[in-house]
Amino acid sequence: MAGLPARLFTAILLALALPAVSSKATWYGENVEPGADIMMMDLRWPWWAESTYSANWNIASLPPGITAYGGFAGSVATIGKDHRPNLAADVQDSFRPGSVWSFWGSNADGEPVRVEAASQHTYAYQYIGEGASGALFGTWPVIKRNRWYTMMMRVWRPLGDNKNKISYMGRWVKDVQEGRWYLYGIMRLPVEAEAFAGNAGFLEDFGNECRSARSIHRRLGYYRKDNQWRKSDTVTIDVQKGLTLKNHWVVNKLDDGQTLAMELSSNPAMVPQLLKGEALAEGSKYSFTIKQPERPALDVPEIKNIDVQTNGKQVMVSWTIPDTAAPQYEFQIEVFDNPECRGNPVTVHQERMPVTRHAIIDANVESPTIRFSLTDIFDQTIDPIIMSAHPASLPSPAVDSPTAPGLKYELWHKDDDRQANVIYPVCEAAEHSRNERHYWLSLDELESGRLVQQGICNGFDIELRGERREGYAFRFRGLLQVPKTGFYLLCMKGTDGYRIKIDATDAIVWDGLHGPENKVTGLHLAKGDHPMSIDYFVDRNKPFFQLEWEGPGIPRQEIPSSALLHTANDQIPEVEIVVNTDSKGGVKADVNVNANGHQLERILFYFDKMQISSSDGSQLSYQGVLPGGKHHVWARIFFDENHTIDSESIPISVAMKAPTGWDLGIAGESDATYNLLQQSPDTFSFVGEGEYVVSRAITGDFTLTCKLDHVAGLQGEPVNGSSWVGLTVREHPEKNNYGWGREFGLMQVARNGLRTTPEHGDGAGTRQSYQRLPDDHPWLRITRKQHVWTAWTSPDGENWTFGVRHFKQLPPTVGAGIVFRALPQDAQMYFRAAVSNLSLTQDVGSELTPDIVLAHGTDKVQLSGIAVAPSDPQVVVVRTVNRGLLRSQDGGESWQPANGRLHGAANAVRSVAIHPTNPDIMLRAAGNADPNGIYQGGLFRTSDGGKSWKQLSLECDFDAVGPSAICGAVLAFLPMNPDTILVGCETRGLFRSDDAGANWVNLGLQGQRITAIHANPYFQNQFGQTVIEVVTCPDRFMSLLGRGRPTMTTPEQSSMVHVSHDNGQTFRQISSRSDLGYYNTMSLRCNPHVWLYGTSHGLLYSLSQGTDSFLYSTSLEVDSLRPFTALGHSIAGSQLCSRKFVAALNPKKAGHISRCDLGGDVWAWASSEKQAFAGVIAITSADLTPSSPGNSWWILGTDGLYRSDNNGRTAQKTAVP
Repeated sequence: MAGLPARLFTAILLALALPAVSSKATWYGENVEPGADIMMMDLRWPWWAESTYSANWNIASLPPGITAYGGFAGSVATIGKDHRPNLAADVQDSFRPGSVWSFWGSNADGEPVRVEAASQHTYAYQYIGEGASGALFGTWPVIKRNRWYTMMMRVWRPLGDNKNKISYMGRWVKDVQEGRWYLYGIMRLPVEAEAFAGNAGFLEDFGNECRSARSIHRRLGYYRKDNQWRKSDTVTIDVQKGLTLKNHWVVNKLDDGQTLAMELSSNPAMVPQLLKGEALAEGSKYSFTIKQPERPALDVPEIKNIDVQTNGKQVMVSWTIPDTAAPQYEFQIEVFDNPECRGNPVTVHQERMPVTRHAIIDANVESPTIRFSLTDIFDQTIDPIIMSAHPASLPSPAVDSPTAPGLKYELWHKDDDRQANVIYPVCEAAEHSRNERHYWLSLDELESGRLVQQGICNGFDIELRGERREGYAFRFRGLLQVPKTGFYLLCMKGTDGYRIKIDATDAIVWDGLHGPENKVTGLHLAKGDHPMSIDYFVDRNKPFFQLEWEGPGIPRQEIPSSALLHTANDQIPEVEIVVNTDSKGGVKADVNVNANGHQLERILFYFDKMQISSSDGSQLSYQGVLPGGKHHVWARIFFDENHTIDSESIPISVAMKAPTGWDLGIAGESDATYNLLQQSPDTFSFVGEGEYVVSRAITGDFTLTCKLDHVAGLQGEPVNGSSWVGLTVREHPEKNNYGWGREFGLMQVARNGLRTTPEHGDGAGTRQSYQRLPDDHPWLRITRKQHVWTAWTSPDGENWTFGVRHFKQLPPTVGAGIVFRALPQDAQMYFRAAVSNLSLTQDVGSELTPDIVLAHGTDKVQLSGIAVAPSDPQVVVVRTVNRGLLRSQDGGESWQPANGRLHGAANAVRSVAIHPTNPDIMLRAAGNADPNGIYQGGLFRTSDGGKSWKQLSLECDFDAVGPSAICGAVLAFLPMNPDTILVGCETRGLFRSDDAGANWVNLGLQGQRITAIHANPYFQNQFGQTVIEVVTCPDRFMSLLGRGRPTMTTPEQSSMVHVSHDNGQTFRQISSRSDLGYYNTMSLRCNPHVWLYGTSHGLLYSLSQGTDSFLYSTSLEVDSLRPFTALGHSIAGSQLCSRKFVAALNPKKAGHISRCDLGGDVWAWASSEKQAFAGVIAITSADLTPSSPGNSWWILGTDGLYRSDNNGRTAQKTAVP
């Protein structure tokens, strides 16, 4: 990421992509009313913390439509095993933070937020992660720890009638100690915003689970509403109760109550660091008000270095704003024909744009005088300045020489970087300082690189760099053809250093490393050709180059290629282009090259600025579809090893025609460049950028099919790598900007394989799955059966392969069809794709059924489950199908029966539960049906470790002999209140006791087979209540477990997930499906909404407690289409997410189990090196205590019990009598 250390940027994106504790856990509120147009506050960071994002801006526009957040991010490595902040002065003083300002939202036409102006420290991004549409990022060398900085933001509408219905939002930073203002940036909003909806801040750890401490100080908060200043002097903190990741806030008032100081950590031992006192108690809301004046002390506006020139037809005005003055907001220039400014002005020029410092005004006045007025960002004004224009020097004369189109260029590369401190001060003790590296630091160093390519190009085309993104430089040489004598403005935005010369004189020079802040100069030029040279280099920052001009009759615009020439003196290849178009949008083009003695290598064919096609040799023919409208085509010729030449541009007009029989929805920007050609009712070709959906409305179950005939990018074409084409189903395919609602898709991504819509949280906004489907399958198919969505692929349209399955509760009527999507960035070629055999039929073929591998080796299993005491890892209990319970009190070294006097059906144990704090208290659910179908067994409780048992008075049934025997636990103690017990029956429903089993409440679910109950041991909601899930499975999926048919039958035909959010008082059905059966379920520590399910078809993952879910396929390191019962979890030291191990009953490769340390969606194989257990029934952590390192596990295989003390790398079989 330009301007931000790459590892820091990667860590931020990773954190955004992971399911995590609600970000509101680390939020603090501010008393800012809706309707403010200016907000400001002072901030100070007493130290730079580990992986910390301090977002002091969290805003939304009024009227609504746009949201954003912004702040500063840093990461200084901690010290010690306890991860204390490194407060060493030299390390802290050598760090400089990165920054973030990201926007979401668009207008009705899909137009996103765009960067209007960056600064020397920020870099523009478009369509970044998390679905954001526009952003500015960058490292800030001027921001240091323990100093105050004023953060200020304003929103405004442009002057005039605002026909484009836009607004602007600006952000500034002031170094209070130095008294200097810095522009952060200005964003162009596609809505008519006029105020903010409020503001809040947060302190977020983006990579290390809040293990260390972070801090921020705040003072002098103000906002302006209805032109009146008001205090934002109160901060509120809601310390939520029951979070997995605790938040320990220590808050002090410093400086005689004028500064609010906050420290925060999830480790109570880490706070306070520099403050005093105890952490705020959980479950309460706190409000802190500090002392401050009623109104802010505002800097005053000031203008310097004003200059006014005239050439008799134009007036050119320039000025500067000292960085110690209040930032500019708007200005007005009135031109008079008399020095006293009497009467009405001849003309008036007015702009509301803080970065403008130059203006050219048409004024046919011999001796003009101007009256200059300026308003600052706080609406304070200066006294108008009256100044007579002085005559401009004579215009710089043109040169006379033979010319040819285009500029000469050289492309240079720097292959080796070096250590140099530019951003971070020198500090040997600081990793960020030691590791700062650069290619080039100044223009004087360019010739230390190597010349890799040269030639003639149409304009300042930095795309000649190819795939190079850092360590490159350009030298452009040629002539600027000025159409008319007069004043001209040259306007440059560039990253990094550049030098622009006109007529051999420096026009704009900005050397060194910097962002694309606007730089402007005024010139007086005669009509004709003027020598121009530009040197420009990019080190590691995000590349940007834009040179514009403004002059007589020319509004500000990029300098057109027609105005860029070079002195003709070489015999070069000659290019001829012949283009023909048809009424349907088709284009046929031929490019022929006369080598003129040169060695031709290849031809690239371009449409405007984007590549369309390529060919080796001296000829190129293209036939296909091109974007509609009026455009230009041209060619680039490569010759003589490292030379290129660009042809002249040929204007063309390409027809566009709406599809018939299908609806066209524009899901991106409505004015994007594209064309869609329908060759037949089921065949389409696409080229361009944007997102387009060709669909029909359909109700009920259906099958959607297509064949991908061509996809640009698969052969290395330089298209945007995240472009795709494929099948899509959406709630509202006609809407844009995520207004299309929920979706399911199967897409070929240009550089990322065949993917579906995400089966993960997608914090990075990729809209792509982790799972990858076969690369050589051009045939795609989606089937819908109620809420079950299945993706299929085929190499030939006849033999179909199961891909993935999602459970999404979309409405009965949806839009189904194909999608073409190409982001308008990071591409040298327009995305092209062709689709045929598109069909949408109201049926689901019965032949499309996933092949499930039936479990084997389970029919003779005697050990059917294992449990570890949550409070004592030495207590381990194994359940059996006919010998009751076996209990170890020495971590599995020895085993004894724990059955007391129980016998018969009471020793056929279906489930066992161990009390959360007293391992001597256990429950056992036992029983089976005899050959006559009569149930025998019951529910039993022991308080002495199994020496004696008491049967509880609950009319429940359990099957410890049939397939249910190896499913999950159906007994659960409520972790925070173990007197509450939940029991799931084989056919008789769900029950709860609130008095340790003395009395029971029937919760329903009769006729459903409960296969597992799980109470989240990590998380309680703000009311102190535990999330509990119950899953069920109908008869037809039970036989897949390899233990025959169920001994007891249930009438319910669907598999269901039931959830309780009130400690089991009530349960609500979340989902019901008929395509698979649930065998087990498990919660996660890092997010109460994420659950995993062991099913008849594999591992199921849900981000919504089962409302929607995703079945993993074999492209990830987890088995698929095999029954799963083994799900295990454990705290793993300070790791935020629990460590998880899962396995199929019969892994595809013996000994393979899968491990996940993140949010349940990223898995890695953990294969036993010594013991290859053929089947896995259950996995549980060998240590369930809060201090568990998470390295030791019990694995119950179909051939016995194993233990691993190194996370599955090796496993030793344990002798169980």
